[in-house]
Amino acid sequence: MAVSLTLTCSLSSPILPVGSVPRLVYLLVEIAGGEGAETLPGNLAFVIDASESMRIRLVSDENFAELVKDGQVQEVITDGVPAYLIGAIPSEQLASLPRRIDYVAEALNVASEYLRPADFFSLVAFAGWAHCLIPSVSGSERQRLRMAAHELENLRLGDETHMAEGMAMGLTEIERRSSSSHAARMILLTDGHTLKVSECYEWAERARLAGVKLTTMGIGTEFNEDLLIPLADATGGSAYYVETADQIPDAFLKELGAVQRITYRNLEVKLQLSEVELRRVYRVLPELGLFDPGPNLEGSYAMLLGDYDPGAPVTLLLEIILPPWSAGVHRLAQVLFTWEDPTLQMERQNQRQEIGIEMIQGAAGSLDERVMNIVEKVGAFKMGAFALDHAQSAALTGDPQDKDAATMRLRQAATRLLDLGEIALASSMLKQADTLESSGNLDADVTKKLRYDSRKISKA
Repeated sequence: MAVSLTLTCSLSSPILPVGSVPRLVYLLVEIAGGEGAETLPGNLAFVIDASESMRIRLVSDENFAELVKDGQVQEVITDGVPAYLIGAIPSEQLASLPRRIDYVAEALNVASEYLRPADFFSLVAFAGWAHCLIPSVSGSERQRLRMAAHELENLRLGDETHMAEGMAMGLTEIERRSSSSHAARMILLTDGHTLKVSECYEWAERARLAGVKLTTMGIGTEFNEDLLIPLADATGGSAYYVETADQIPDAFLKELGAVQRITYRNLEVKLQLSEVELRRVYRVLPELGLFDPGPNLEGSYAMLLGDYDPGAPVTLLLEIILPPWSAGVHRLAQVLFTWEDPTLQMERQNQRQEIGIEMIQGAAGSLDERVMNIVEKVGAFKMGAFALDHAQSAALTGDPQDKDAATMRLRQAATRLLDLGEIALASSMLKQADTLESSGNLDADVTKKLRYDSRKISKA
């Protein structure tokens, strides 16, 4: 028997006083349920950065301590700043130091253990150009993933990085096995920047329209989170910050588990507005981020949500502008939620809700505390993102007045996070404010971590 999904819609203010000016209300759209439903096989493409930066030897704290002990590290002072000179390292010792590509190979080995016979998978590597190591095959051939992991060692694909070519080839492999009964996912991993950024957005949009979620994994500190996060958000995928290379296998395993929990496909929320304006939409869960509702077709929107994981329910927050309505009950919108259950050979499943609001002369109005709590979290997220953007701009321009203004915004964002009980995030934001104030720069690592971790405050 099919396990149904549920649609719940809640207004921030179901009752408002009559007024003479437009006003803002929030509509919370929540999709949940589906626990115990039959899971779907996956159709995966692993798209891996194989550029030369992935082959640089990594020195951990333990490795560094060994080098110090062996007398191969000398501390020097450069412009008053301590630095370290590392002498020639014996080839045997150098070969023992890991590289990011080594952890990728380990991750692929781990992934091969969890692929199911009903799954499909492919493996694409990219750098200056893309190369398909494994065209889409059945999960019963998962040993090929282990073999291909070793092939990465000798694979050379040029000196540049063209991520869009890897995305294009990965999507092609997924579409070769396109089926309503399989959950489609592209897992993209990189440690740096790419050329032709606009093409990456174009391929993400093609993936979205094809019902393919794109999960991005950025490794280390040099990658472009201002690209990887929007790419994931555009398709409803997840964005991972992999701080150290040894975390790559765990990230792969976590994402593979999410894919293998998928129960329903091609979720869509259709919104028909009545005399009101949709100003903006945020995805609240599974992760905070701006959500593209698609084009406005005479007050109608079709919001594509993709595949559904019961372990990660979906929540959207809509900002809606009301006209200065007179007293009475007014129809605000109709919300139609539809999805595919591949186990049922019938038309798309759906639920529908009518949303109305009551305007009362002289009434004080009422607030839904739970919705307003989410509004506060979204507000803190927006304030933090804006403060970091301003701070990065001020650090680049070097303008003293701009720096002071940006420092103040960072401290205001920290205060907002403290009010929500996000002590660690607030502390990091204050650290950035102090760094900007004293040096005119920001700590790039802290900024990157803040951008990723602030997306999770809606889960608390």
